[in-house]
Amino acid sequence: MANIIKQDIIEKKIFLIRGLNIMLDRDLAELYGVSTKRLVEQVKRNIKRFPTDFMFQLTKEEFKNLRFHFGISILRSQNATSRWGGRRYLPYVFTEQGVAMLSSVLNSERAILVNIGIMRIFVNIRKLVSTNKGILNKLNQLENKVQSHDKKIRTIFEVIHKPIDVKLLSPGKPFSNKKAIRDIISSCEKYIYWVDKYFSRAGLDWLSESLNASKVKGIKILMSSEKTNEKFVSLYKDLKEELKSDGIQCELRVIIDNKLNADIHDRWIISENLCYNMPSTDTVARGQYSEVKRTANFPPFDEWWDKSKDI
Repeated sequence: MANIIKQDIIEKKIFLIRGLNIMLDRDLAELYGVSTKRLVEQVKRNIKRFPTDFMFQLTKEEFKNLRFHFGISILRSQNATSRWGGRRYLPYVFTEQGVAMLSSVLNSERAILVNIGIMRIFVNIRKLVSTNKGILNKLNQLENKVQSHDKKIRTIFEVIHKPIDVKLLSPGKPFSNKKAIRDIISSCEKYIYWVDKYFSRAGLDWLSESLNASKVKGIKILMSSEKTNEKFVSLYKDLKEELKSDGIQCELRVIIDNKLNADIHDRWIISENLCYNMPSTDTVARGQYSEVKRTANFPPFDEWWDKSKDI
């Protein structure tokens, strides 16, 4: 089934808006073999899974610009199904993370297989950008001009030159997926800060099985109070006592600030000199399609921690 949708067809449906590679709700629905109405309904039923960095609605100006720049091919395909010109709302668009999430809410084999194809193309796009000689030449020219400036500017260019480190997790590889998370945990040094509003028992298991007790001396877990039921709290306390005997301090806090809880969408594992943008522990445990990405953008963990309370 995955081969019936050619790569060039998917590539033509990816657009750049707000500096992000996105896909339109209508185009995704067509690829998945469902109506746009059903796709949007399923998303709205699971709206908590689609924060603004996963999905957003185009403004009138963005919609106008999209039609102006790509109008001929898009309008033909939309008019062929009588769904573009007559739609009553501005289109919803999905970023790479949003597309990955869609297969879980549509819950079909076709959606999963289509998503695998789309994710591969998103990865290829990132590789093309990172290796484009024209872009690199411009960066090198700019870098040469600021060599005499302060250390912070030089650090920016050091980060730019680092290759993108992305690990794709797919439904067909449950053991490899969990190993990828364990490998990250075992590579951590000094401390592990784990941010996941929906942190679950799976995360406790991976910490117990994978952390390097000779290198890590502190663990801080930040999550939402929604998942802290009696059974989970009991398991956490058991792990805390076991780690304490190994000289490792383990702490857990829940987010109590409503605005902060609404603002935190992503999940991270943070340690000395490394930070990974993560899927939720439940997503990995369930074997859903997702990705693990090393990033140079460290979140303000200390600030979030100070605004939260001990369990």
